[in-house]
Amino acid sequence: MKIKKVLKILGIIIVILIILILIHTIRNYIIIRDLQNKFSQYSGSSNYYIKSVSTESSGTIVTTEYYQKDNKQAIFIKKDLNGETSKISMYNNGERTNIFWDNNENKTAQLDSGTIISMNIYNYLETDNNWQTFLGCLTSRIKSTSYNGKDCYLIKGFMSSTSLTSEDAEIYIDKGTGLFIKTNEAGIVNEREYEFDNVDDSIFEEPDISQYTIKK
Repeated sequence: MKIKKVLKILGIIIVILIILILIHTIRNYIIIRDLQNKFSQYSGSSNYYIKSVSTESSGTIVTTEYYQKDNKQAIFIKKDLNGETSKISMYNNGERTNIFWDNNENKTAQLDSGTIISMNIYNYLETDNNWQTFLGCLTSRIKSTSYNGKDCYLIKGFMSSTSLTSEDAEIYIDKGTGLFIKTNEAGIVNEREYEFDNVDDSIFEEPDISQYTIKK
């Protein structure tokens, strides 16, 4: 009788655990699917601005501003370490790419380099199908929070098909857009801002080439 009673108690505990896991996973699934759907309205955008600020544990701060309008692109990367700054500017007018380097010592440029650094609208919650989303939700920890005045979710442990995040990585996703606005991973904090359908053509005007030394 005692064995039967113990087995019955164990069975009840297992059922309760299964129910709690299902509740946890279904809640996460509803949240993640909602964020995925909201993100989808931006994934195909061809007119957008992204500002990214990455702060490393060493104190290095890298600020990147990226503009895209149809087939034109411009990216400005500024690196700051202990007051020493350097800047790279890249322009793609749809036919060729020019690169400009500015630092404390000199200015150089390379014309028609054939290289451009693109910054896509990245989906940290991307999956191949709903089943993969459900499995990812099984291990996820999601809670509501706010960051820089935005209502967002702090997500840990979600297994995406496109991002290999570490176990302790923190991802802040804007509740209203599904876009990530902050990550904290491996000692690097990355913050992002976005604007859509507001890129002006003047941003693609290149600096005065006469002020630069041309690299062959």
